[in-house]
Amino acid sequence: MIRKLKLLLSIYSYKLRCLLGLKRTDIMSTINEYYREAFRTLRKEDIAVILPHCLIADRCPARFSKQDGVICSKCSLCGCGKVFESAQRRGYQFYITPSVGFTRRLVRRKNIKGVIGIACDYEIEKGIHSEKITALGVRLNGTSVKTQGIRLQAYDCIKNNVDWDRIEEIMNV
Repeated sequence: MIRKLKLLLSIYSYKLRCLLGLKRTDIMSTINEYYREAFRTLRKEDIAVILPHCLIADRCPARFSKQDGVICSKCSLCGCGKVFESAQRRGYQFYITPSVGFTRRLVRRKNIKGVIGIACDYEIEKGIHSEKITALGVRLNGTSVKTQGIRLQAYDCIKNNVDWDRIEEIMNV
């Protein structure tokens, strides 16, 4: 019960700070901590590693699929290919998506129950304001999804970076 109250307090505090234009807190660590145990109980094949398109390299040879998003060619121009291979080895689904809307549809189409997701502060804030976060998971299209999230290093839709090792750490649990 105390953990649930801490989660709810953190979410409402975050929303209030955003409305008041105050410095935002690291909401991801609170959400990760809250869902960690439930996330660990999921089957790996029900979990997707979802990267945003802003992590792909400038000259990325990947192609786009309306069904699966950006199809990584494992070219080694960025860290996406390494994470893709690592996710495949461990049995996770892997996607690079062009938008939050695409990600929502992907979760529904692929019956994803858990997400290792990477997002910028803008998308995190937008998600917290638009998605219902409950004790059972983040509600996406009527499905409760357990999440483990990582913040991007910057808010830049073209060239971005993330703590690639942290993605590997989360996949190892």
